[in-house]
Amino acid sequence: MKYAVVYSSATGNTEKLAQAIKNKVGKCYFGKPSDEALEADVIFLGFWTKGNSCGADIKSFIEKLSNKKVFIFGTAGYDNTQEYLDGILDNVKALVPLSNTIIGSYACQGRVSDAKKASIKEGMPEKYGLIKDKLVEGENHPNEADINLLISKIEKVIL
Repeated sequence: MKYAVVYSSATGNTEKLAQAIKNKVGKCYFGKPSDEALEADVIFLGFWTKGNSCGADIKSFIEKLSNKKVFIFGTAGYDNTQEYLDGILDNVKALVPLSNTIIGSYACQGRVSDAKKASIKEGMPEKYGLIKDKLVEGENHPNEADINLLISKIEKVIL
């Protein structure tokens, strides 16, 4: 079985998860979206949340997927509730062409960049006030517990 760990990471959060998956599955394609990754049978597809979904680079890669087993994982900075994270995962899953099989998914909170926090604070002070505590909590994610939960989900699909 050939594996690929394909990811996009703006602040290093998703890359941290991707590295943990790579360490678990061993030899695999590892890196940014690439046609080379399409040679894999199982693709672990990681993203950072943008507009309650994934960014354009991951969306473009998803469009190329055909007859693959796909495990979707990501990070989101503004909230850590399961409902919020599941909603984002559902949005990304909906992009996957039907010829593929989604074998699992996982999302956790991640750190928001200082520049983005400053932008929110300056441009949307009301919103910043509402999410400030969650942004502070995000500084601690992804943490060891997040990675352990991800790996337990990965083990269920590769073992």
